[in-house]
This record gives sequence, structure tokens and C-alpha cells, in this order.
Amino acid sequence: MSVIKPALQYPELITHLSGANNYCWLHFRNGEKKLLAKPISYLECELPGFIRAHKTVLINPEYVKSLHQPPRQKMAGEIQLNNGLSFPVSRRRWNQVVDALAYRISPISSKNVADFPGSAGSSTTPGPDAAMPEKSILLVTDDEASALSVGQTIEKKWPIYRFHSTSQANHLPDLLMGVSEEEYPALLILDARTTTLERLHTLQKLKQHPQLCRLPIILLVSPTDSLVTDGYRRQANSVISLQDGYITFAQTIERVCQFWLLTAALPGVTKPAATDEVK
Repeated sequence: MSVIKPALQYPELITHLSGANNYCWLHFRNGEKKLLAKPISYLECELPGFIRAHKTVLINPEYVKSLHQPPRQKMAGEIQLNNGLSFPVSRRRWNQVVDALAYRISPISSKNVADFPGSAGSSTTPGPDAAMPEKSILLVTDDEASALSVGQTIEKKWPIYRFHSTSQANHLPDLLMGVSEEEYPALLILDARTTTLERLHTLQKLKQHPQLCRLPIILLVSPTDSLVTDGYRRQANSVISLQDGYITFAQTIERVCQFWLLTAALPGVTKPAATDEVK
């Protein structure tokens, strides 16, 4: 353990890690490398901001240059570092890698990130003359079908916002801490109906951060008093109890956006007009 901790003391100097059975190579940006007697799964836990692109590769997103989608179905994608090295992105990890890179300031431009497949419901790419980072809405949910429907609604009614969805929440605090405040999502919606503990933990971590606590965070929960209370105790801006058969998930999100994007007063935010009135 005395060898492991010093090696990981400055993770910003590490470009990637490559695993080999119960050993792992640490590759540094100056070209040096160090062999550690630990599996890559252990080091993944020690470096939560790094991206597991493949079972044998762990990558520092700060050194990512580009991400290339799989050329054909059932084939791996590819991630390229700014030192010229390329690694495969396994099919089952593709969406996680896309989501993890969505809010990074790195050699990847926001335009390229927006074009990545796998970000459900992404809307149009900003024009080349855009001076400010594009506004966005981020939905964390396990319901892919509903996320797609929400994306279509937001694209229609609030086209100024780019919509992103992900099923993973644990990485969000670390990712958002790596971007400027101007690039924070205008609205973050955490669906805690199925993955409750992960969503609540993410909410608490975001609200404990001195800058990220300013994010408007909406928590969706199952209709129980304890979950509503727990959500507000962890400082959610709004907690919405969803009941089956009342209104659809997409309709709920539409009403949330109607209030938070058009009605609620947030510092430094200009309210765009919706294209249609919410019925």
C-alpha cells in the first residue's frame, strides 16, 4: 500500500492505466511508466474521475483527444489520446464513456461531444458564431424510452437547450467540478424511483460543494413520505412524487421545465420563450 498511494498522489500527471491480470501499468504524460501490483479494478476505485473504456484500460479524460463510434454494429468504438495512442471502447461501456465525456473541458470541443452517439435526445449543434457555452438540461434516469420522449419534447419546446441523459450518477460531481460554471447544466433532474441510493448520494455530494450547490436539482421519487423528506433533507430544490397512472413521465418533466426554465428566477439566467404553451 505504501507504493500505491504515492504513485496516485498526482493523478493529473497520469494519462492512462493498462491492466494485465493482477498488475497494472501507470503511464505518465512525460512518457514514464510504473508497474503496480494491483488489478485495474482496484485502481479504478482509487481514481473515480478516470474512465474505464475497456476491461484492460483506464483513461484520464483530460488527455482525451477524440472519440469514434463503432464502425459497425457489434464492433468496438475507439478513444484517442492527445499523445497519439488509441484504445478500444467496448460496446457495453460505450454509453458510459460518452456520458463521462459530456461535461469535460479537454481537447474535445463541445461541438464534438455533442455529436457523440449515445447521448439520448441530443438536440441541434450550436452555430459556429456561438460565443457562450450552450445551455443544457441533464436527466439521470434508468428509463431509456422515457428519456427519449423527454428529449423530443425539450427539442420542440426549448430548442435553445441541449438535452442529455445518462443512467449513471456517481461520476457527475467529479465531472462537473472539472468544467467552468458557465457550462453547468441549467437544470439537473435525478430520477430516484429505481436507483434511489445512488441518486440520493449524488444529490448530497452536489449540494455539499460550494459551487455545484447552486445547480437547480429536481429529485423524482416514488410516492412515499420518507423519500420526499429525505430528498429535501439533502437539499433538493424540488422533490416530485410520481404516481403511476397520473400523468406520464414526459409530461412531468415538461411541467418541471416549464417552471424552472420560464418561471423560476435564477441568478444570471435569461429566460427563453417556449414555442408552445403547456397544456
